[in-house]
Order: sequence, then C-alpha cells, then structure tokens
Amino acid sequence: MNAYQVVGIITVCMVLFSGVVTFLTAQGVHVLLALLGVYLIAVWSMLSMQRKARASFNVNTDDQRRYLDSHNRQYRARVIDFSSAKR
Repeated sequence: MNAYQVVGIITVCMVLFSGVVTFLTAQGVHVLLALLGVYLIAVWSMLSMQRKARASFNVNTDDQRRYLDSHNRQYRARVIDFSSAKR
C-alpha cells in the first residue's frame, strides 16, 4: 500500500471513531463510557475478524509443525549464522 493510502485509512478510522463518540455523548452517554464502549467494540470486531481469517486459511501451527517434522531435513528451513558469514 502507498503511504498516502495508509494515512487516509487511519484518518477515516479516526474521524469515524470520533463521530460515533460525539454522537453517543450528544445522546447523553458519559464521555468516558462512550470512549470505552467504542474502543472495546472496535477491539472485539478486529479480534473476531482475525479469528475468522485464521479459520478460513486453516492455520494451525501445531499441525504444521508436526507435518514439517515428519519430512526430511531438506524440507526444513535452515538458520543462517550471520556472524560466520564472510564480508
């Protein structure tokens, strides 16, 4: 992504967050309660999206580790020792 796109997305999210908090305070909700509520709903939605994405790609680290351990050494990733590399 372009840097301008990232800044634009952050700006849109910030404006949306402040707009919802402003709307809730205009309805009579205490400011701190509105901030906490909107924040917790945002965190909950991000965690649920992450959980759904993980489930859709079938990412199980334990299963992958067992699968890779069952193969020969040629399929495993090797660690490069950078201190012994010649310059």
